[in-house]
Amino acid sequence: MSATAPCIDCPRQSRCLGGLLVEGMTPAQMQSAGVSRSVLDKGEHLYRIGDRAEHLYLVRGGAFKTYVVSADGDEEIRGFQLAEDIVGLDAVCNPEFRANARALSRTWVCRLPIAAVRARMLETVQFRDRILSALGHEFDRLHGMLHRERCSADQRVAAFLLSQLDATITPGGEIELPMSRVDLGRYLDLATETVSRVFTRLQSRKVLRKQGTRCEVVDRDALCALA
Repeated sequence: MSATAPCIDCPRQSRCLGGLLVEGMTPAQMQSAGVSRSVLDKGEHLYRIGDRAEHLYLVRGGAFKTYVVSADGDEEIRGFQLAEDIVGLDAVCNPEFRANARALSRTWVCRLPIAAVRARMLETVQFRDRILSALGHEFDRLHGMLHRERCSADQRVAAFLLSQLDATITPGGEIELPMSRVDLGRYLDLATETVSRVFTRLQSRKVLRKQGTRCEVVDRDALCALA
């Protein structure tokens, strides 16, 4: 993992959590705050269970999966984090990370020291609300995972695609799906073959088009009806 200088001139600064953290700071103050960039190769871990939770991470490009390993040695996927998502929200409330985070592709992150994050939460309502909003979205997602066991395979895949579509920063109906079918199946608690069959059905019904890791939702209404 390599680190570069803080993102003082980043064009995302006006809309990202890191921008709120350093808002109003001079370059010297930004340097003192300890914000930095890191690049991870595919398969590299950002952190592992038990590591000290010393940073929050903002995904600038690429993707992560967060997971734990069951007693049987199987990966249990907790979630996927794509561009502009926050990784490591455990750090807000816990001294150690409670899951592993591994890059699904070459991935770029901004590292926000948790000490600076906590200090900024005490200083500005806007920053505190942004953190609380992120935690709220995470609680909603976890609640959806509890509800999932009562859903069919089509409902699970449709709901996942809609959640990705709602979170995307890309205009139109295009979303990025960098995760493997195996990982998606583990996340949705479905067999890999079942996930593949659902995608085939959705494409045959012209609900979506998929090419590589890119997926275009052609008929959002139909997808909503399925979910």
